[in-house]
Amino acid sequence: MFHILYSVSNFINMVLLLILAYLYLQDYRKVRSTFTLGLVIFAVVLFINALLSCPSIFYLLSGYDVCPYEPFHALASAVETVALVVLLYISTR
Repeated sequence: MFHILYSVSNFINMVLLLILAYLYLQDYRKVRSTFTLGLVIFAVVLFINALLSCPSIFYLLSGYDVCPYEPFHALASAVETVALVVLLYISTR
């Protein structure tokens, strides 16, 4: 159960972060603000984090079938999804 929650929320996080990075990059091209550039970098770094913490990659690289901390990672990823949805909502207004 936690594996499914973790995988789905992590995938959603990656999609949301790509959308945010795209939106911030479009804004940066118009405004040329260092703050907006910082938002682009922030979104890209969080995307890399989500990509590297993806359960599929963890299982491929580590060789373990189950991560002992998976329930905690799944919950953290689900909370991050909620936070990214709020950030996307605010960013598009």
